[in-house]
Amino acid sequence: MALVLVAVLLLLFAVPAPGEARQTESIRPIELVLAGDDRVEARLGPILESGGVARSLESGLPVRIRLVVELWRDRFLDSQEDRFEWRASVRQDPLSDRFIVETGDGLEQDVFSAAAARTALQNSLEIPLAPSQSGNHYYLARLEVETLSLSDLEELRRWLQGDLGPAVEGGTEVGGAVGRGLRRLLVRVLGLPVQRYEARTRSFSVP
Repeated sequence: MALVLVAVLLLLFAVPAPGEARQTESIRPIELVLAGDDRVEARLGPILESGGVARSLESGLPVRIRLVVELWRDRFLDSQEDRFEWRASVRQDPLSDRFIVETGDGLEQDVFSAAAARTALQNSLEIPLAPSQSGNHYYLARLEVETLSLSDLEELRRWLQGDLGPAVEGGTEVGGAVGRGLRRLLVRVLGLPVQRYEARTRSFSVP
């Protein structure tokens, strides 16, 4: 059973989707745009529609998203003036193909496509930062997309050990070694656990 699960995961994740590399080069996962009153808007790219993230969702694995936006004063020694953190998660129901979007404010939405899920994420994302001092400033964003959490890997580890151990003659030591090898292979193939992206605005002046 464990070997079958591993084989399925490898088939799902090991082969890049057509045009995946091209999309990565041409489309930004996160972009910061200066708005009125020296505020900033974060625009999400197709973070759910491409690569291993899309295949994770299709397999029923949750995707966790974390965005940190920082406001910095631009001078000889830059200093952070303010910070905002936003979290969300998306999962796809394999039976109904619905996408369940949950945001940090406790809201949950059901939509029927990855693009609609991204729109729901975008609509819930509002960054309440603005400079309070005069001088030059810029915004910096860090986006993390986690396709499989460390706790998920630990759960898979326990399951593999429990299933493989009795099947390998010679005791748990050999079974544990096989399980560890399979976990290392999965981690390498899936590129787990976190994809990280950054974006920054140009420097702007506040009178």
